Amino acid sequence: ARAPLKRRGRLLHAGMAVSASGVLTLAAVLLAGPLAWFLRAGAKRWRGGSGTAAAAVASDPRQVAQPEPKGRDEVSGIDYLLGLLGYAIGIGNLWRFPYLVGKWGGGAFVLAYLVCLVFVAIPAYIIEMVMGQYTRKSTVECFRMIHPRWVGLGWGQVVMLLFVIPYYNVLLAYAVIYVWGSLSDPLPWVGDSASYWNNSVLNNYGGSYEGVGLGGIQWNLALALLVVWLILFFSIAFGKEVLAKVTWVTVVGPVVMLLVLLVRAVMLDGAADGIEFYIGKFDGAMLGDLDMWAAACGQILFSLSPGMGTAITLSSYTRPKEDVVKTCLIVSVCNSAFSLVGGIAIFSIVGNIAHNINEAGGATTVAEQARAGPGLAFIAIARGMTTFGGGTNTMAVLFFMVLLTLGLDSTFAWLETFVGYIEDAAGKTTVPRWQVVLSVCSYFFLAGLPYCTRMGNELLDAMDHYVAGYFLLLGVALEAVLFCCTFTWQRLAIAVRRATHGGASTPQGRQVRPELFW
Repeated sequence: ARAPLKRRGRLLHAGMAVSASGVLTLAAVLLAGPLAWFLRAGAKRWRGGSGTAAAAVASDPRQVAQPEPKGRDEVSGIDYLLGLLGYAIGIGNLWRFPYLVGKWGGGAFVLAYLVCLVFVAIPAYIIEMVMGQYTRKSTVECFRMIHPRWVGLGWGQVVMLLFVIPYYNVLLAYAVIYVWGSLSDPLPWVGDSASYWNNSVLNNYGGSYEGVGLGGIQWNLALALLVVWLILFFSIAFGKEVLAKVTWVTVVGPVVMLLVLLVRAVMLDGAADGIEFYIGKFDGAMLGDLDMWAAACGQILFSLSPGMGTAITLSSYTRPKEDVVKTCLIVSVCNSAFSLVGGIAIFSIVGNIAHNINEAGGATTVAEQARAGPGLAFIAIARGMTTFGGGTNTMAVLFFMVLLTLGLDSTFAWLETFVGYIEDAAGKTTVPRWQVVLSVCSYFFLAGLPYCTRMGNELLDAMDHYVAGYFLLLGVALEAVLFCCTFTWQRLAIAVRRATHGGASTPQGRQVRPELFW
């Protein structure tokens, strides 16, 4: 049934005041990344290494007069690592992973997830990173360089980005709305978080879809989506130097915020019940369910995202002597650790929700609350934010800013990949980069508007299921065929050894022996 007009689109209500703690927390979060970057820059200047080198170059006119020819842009090792970390650790680590754990038997899903990490995701990730560094090309041209027959697979990954980017950023629009609501005292979803989600945020049809279409665009979602795309445009349009500085905010910030959220969440009443379900419940029967294995494999692949072309493109910009195998292992371990640790925080809150419902005379379990579906973060966890007492607004800002910044990092990488496709296809052109980025952002903003309609969330769920569950698995499988039949492990081992030869820890080059593991 159609939501009452008095409830539609109202994100704030009469009697609400601005929360000083929420505003201060938001300011602290936004300043954490720049502070870390300035401390790092100050430490480099204090050591004086770069200044000495610059002075030596400036004193030798022959070096100034003979600059190296300009080739493909390169990023530093730390910026490359941060870019990949931000790309891998996305909103799905806290939005999708806990939901799947609750759906597929707790610890059984975690075990399947770790098995797929070691035997599927890490090999695929290493392959992509080495191919990108080796060819110095974005995905389509990389596959063309390996063999022209594989160009179609490269374009298939372009098509996947065309599907994923529009709906993924609507999730960030949801987070923007909740960050805004977190600045109000009391929180606008106090009393009925499900009603706030369904009526004020989505204004959906309430489960009655017969004879209706997508419905009208919801202004609050469209405006929040516009805010997301403006952030993305200004972060990417003016070069990799600006993006590298922004990444310090969007990578450092979520780690700090998650640690604060974790420490506070485990002290809640009922937190132990949630943690026990998460790491103590093990439904062994689920290990025989192929759908569960597909979900686990799809989750780790969607998180690290081999098969989407981004690791190849980002690695094409790293230095030719970068140890990408070491970087791959760091990123893979940190990504999964973030999901696993984040799961403790999420299930601590879910346990507290179940505890409070039971204390009030209701009857529920952690399992029931954890199966709240993809709306887990925006219904169950949003309700959990109201149990932090005087720290309610602070914790709400922290949690939803974690979701927002995690999602921004992934989109940064996807957009860089897409822009790289255009730049490689166009070759040398006089069109400024900012105009290319503006065109791309405008297209994706318009493509995201169908997900801002009254049935947009259902459309988003369907797209996420088929893209992450089937399209991505197919893409990675075909990429494995490409690698085994054309690129081969032997060429990968040679490429890694050449890239790492002469390194401080690998003077003879890194020896890769995949047969020991795969």
